[in-house]
Amino acid sequence: MLDVRIEKTLTDFTRELCQLLGEELLTVALYGSAAGVNFVPGKSDFNIAIVVKEVRFEILQKLQPRMATWHTRGFAVPLIVDREFLHRGGDVFPMEFSDIQKHHHLLWGEDVFQTLTISSRHLRFLAEYEARSKLLRLQALYFERADDSQRLRRVMLDSLKTFLTLMRHLLRLQGDSDAQHYAEVLADFEHRFQITFPRMRQLVAIRMGKRAWPEEPATVFFHDYLSDVQHLVKVIDRLPSSEPSGNAQR
Repeated sequence: MLDVRIEKTLTDFTRELCQLLGEELLTVALYGSAAGVNFVPGKSDFNIAIVVKEVRFEILQKLQPRMATWHTRGFAVPLIVDREFLHRGGDVFPMEFSDIQKHHHLLWGEDVFQTLTISSRHLRFLAEYEARSKLLRLQALYFERADDSQRLRRVMLDSLKTFLTLMRHLLRLQGDSDAQHYAEVLADFEHRFQITFPRMRQLVAIRMGKRAWPEEPATVFFHDYLSDVQHLVKVIDRLPSSEPSGNAQR
């Protein structure tokens, strides 16, 4: 639940967008953790989808000078798309678009996300690609940040959301769960595939402010977290490449 101060921040942001873009603007929507159950005040960003008639360079020019100020107010770089991109990109971004469609808060304009048709036909391959890519990225970031415990911890927290999102979509594809809270998603995934991810569990609790980082070195935690991720990749790799009958369109 967003408090009055946050609501005012969102209202002011939306009003400013309307002034900047005028008739070019079709939709302003809040999505991500702030539109669901995983929002952590002071830590989570505001993810905003901006839909315009046509994404032209002039639109970006109007918005660019305000980005730094918006960032200081807690806004992530907004998703800026037009209607054609939404309707033709659902097969390429099924996870991202499905999440926005199912969990968003309309701030202004037409709710264009309700009419999207999103294909999950290639979801398993996309999930494996995302998981393997993030695993490679984690390994690369270790080389850069192993000597800085704070930065290494931030790498783990920042990457966690990607893996939990993958779990949520794979559970949904299997028809086993529609959990949204990160702790519930993780528990359901562990139960469904009979595997445990102990460091991911700890990270979820840390992210939600329910526990502090353990006293052990960050490199020890990272070692175990990397093992969790490697096990997740193996689980995804063993999944069938085609979804159950009747789930081709979501």
